[in-house]
Order: sequence, then C-alpha cells, then structure tokens
Amino acid sequence: MQNKDNTIYEMLVHIPMCTHADPKKVAIIGESKEILNELAKHKDIDTVEISSEDAIAKLTDTSKNSLDIIIVNAKKILHDPLFCGIAKRALNSKGIISVAASSLAKDVSSASKELKTLGEHFRIVMPYGFASSNDSYSYAYIASNFYHPTADINLQRADLTDGFNYYNSDIAIAAFTMPTYIRKQYLGLIKS
Repeated sequence: MQNKDNTIYEMLVHIPMCTHADPKKVAIIGESKEILNELAKHKDIDTVEISSEDAIAKLTDTSKNSLDIIIVNAKKILHDPLFCGIAKRALNSKGIISVAASSLAKDVSSASKELKTLGEHFRIVMPYGFASSNDSYSYAYIASNFYHPTADINLQRADLTDGFNYYNSDIAIAAFTMPTYIRKQYLGLIKS
C-alpha cells in the first residue's frame, strides 16, 4: 500500500500531465523525490528540479516560453507576488501550473490570496480537492491560459498509464467538484 503522503504527489503530477496534450518539459519546485517518481510513469519527460528558495531566480533564468508544466510542492511560494508572473513567463502559451494549496475550507484568507494571485496571470484557475489515505483532505490548484482540466483530460493517458494508486479519470473529474459554500466563498476567484 502507498504511504499516506503520496496521494498529493499523484494529484499534483497527474492532473496537469493528463490535461496537457503533449507535455515534454516539466519543472518541479519544492520537494521533488516523490514527484519525480510519479513523473517517471510518463514517457519522454524532461524534468528540471528547482528548490523553492531558488524558484524565482531559476525561473527567471529559464528561457521564455520553454516549459509545458510547472509543479509546485510549496504553498508559501504563491504568497510572493513575483512568482506567478515569472512562472507564466517560463511557461509556453499552452503551459500549466499545478500548485499545492491552502485549505479552502479552513484557511479562507490564504486560499483567497493564492487564487487571486494565480488569477492575475492565468485565464483558467481551478482548485481541486482529494482525500488521502490518512483520511485528511488536501487541496491544489491548476492554472492555465489554454487547457481546462476537465474538458481537456486525456482519458487514454489517465486510465492506461501504469502505476497509479489513487489517480484515474473519474478521480480527476471528481476532484474539481466543490460544495456550494466553497464555490460561493471564492466566487470571482475561481476561473473556469
């Protein structure tokens, strides 16, 4: 059985990887060992590992429009107003960013700030939630100017890639289902 922490890595990786039509170049910001293990389930992926402390400097040095996906396993980085603009610059026009999020239910102030920051740079900004094996509930965001995570899901990749413990196409769609009180709380900040 997979350990309790791996669900977040599966969801941070496979939501964007199964949304983007042809992901090739992926940057990982923050803790990366488990993310690399999940990315290894996809073929022909070139990865760049970046520590969260060096994220802004490293993304600034990254060629403009060179990344397909950025996976961020460091919630606090969204609180830096420069980060999203620099990440958008590094992503190509069809790029996707996936970010670990604050609790939409318990930390409204932080989650609102995170959604607002992403919304200033991306046309589509959607939170998603999922239960982990230790019965806790986690959130993440996906943001893009091109791909929509439920409309553009690659069902073949989502259901035929070997090695998933938690993720599948049904989970991918269901993860974006939010209770009415969450939708009302973040009205105008969630952009779908």
